[in-house]
Amino acid sequence: MIVPLVVCCLAPAATLTPTEPEKLIEEGHWKWARAIVEPWIRAKPNDPRANFLLSQIHNAFGDRQSPLPLAEKAVQLDGGTAKYHRQVAEVLGVTAQYSGMVRQLFLARRFKKEIDLALAEDARDLQALRDLMEFYLLAPGIAGGDKDQARAAAQRIGRIDIVAGCLAEARMAEFYKQPAKAEALLRKAVESQPGSYRARIALANYYLAASHRNDALAEKQAREALKIDRGRVDAYAVLAVVYAARADWVEMEAVLANAEREIPDDLTPDYRAAEAMLAAHREVPRAVGFLRKYLAAEPEGNAPTHADARRLAASAATSPAAPPSPST
Repeated sequence: MIVPLVVCCLAPAATLTPTEPEKLIEEGHWKWARAIVEPWIRAKPNDPRANFLLSQIHNAFGDRQSPLPLAEKAVQLDGGTAKYHRQVAEVLGVTAQYSGMVRQLFLARRFKKEIDLALAEDARDLQALRDLMEFYLLAPGIAGGDKDQARAAAQRIGRIDIVAGCLAEARMAEFYKQPAKAEALLRKAVESQPGSYRARIALANYYLAASHRNDALAEKQAREALKIDRGRVDAYAVLAVVYAARADWVEMEAVLANAEREIPDDLTPDYRAAEAMLAAHREVPRAVGFLRKYLAAEPEGNAPTHADARRLAASAATSPAAPPSPST
């Protein structure tokens, strides 16, 4: 089991490895990162990195009020760091999702300005380039959207990092409803760097999509991802979906038990298992039990919310019963 040492014994901010919370965030351990950053910012409220990180963390937990002021403060304290401008842009992007059309246009222009500032400071900031690609891909033309520029941003990513480039090009292919091209690019990402957890999970999730579902291949990629890192939740979530859909209750329960042993504060695999069980109209009471368990703990950052779980549980009341399926 991977033990979050930062939770067990919090060190003063000055002694932290500078990238430790960012590494945890990259691995999806938002709660563990929060346990570092909250005491850090209390001790040093004018530390730009602490403000940047807390903005990311609050954003991941669905806070719609504090992330923008925190990100803006990081920029005010240190305007020469690319990722601080990028974080302002990302929060603006989330804010735009909950805004009216006129405000969306204003936010889109400001988003683009902050991403440009980020890339002016660091032209190799891959996340900023991914954000730029998404902006060009999704924004209407009146707000600056440009499909050719989106493709150019994806190509820039590829020149910096082949795996990130393949994933960006695959995103473009899926946007244009080119599943064969997307699969080829995702497979290329895995083949280029077999030890990339992110690439393995991207390919596994591709195989879970309804339009090209292939549970056997999703299972294979998730199992390979587990060999790379047993302390991240994504592979367990994929396997939970596969085994729940297959009605392989023995394997499903084993996966959920392993996930909870390795990552006890993230019950996303239980939620995904329940979701798959209800979609197949199988073992409805057991699925509801998983959702109750999920509701009893705080969700991880960027995970399904309690509101999502309550809606899913409510849908169980109208789920038709299916004949029991034998475990394989």
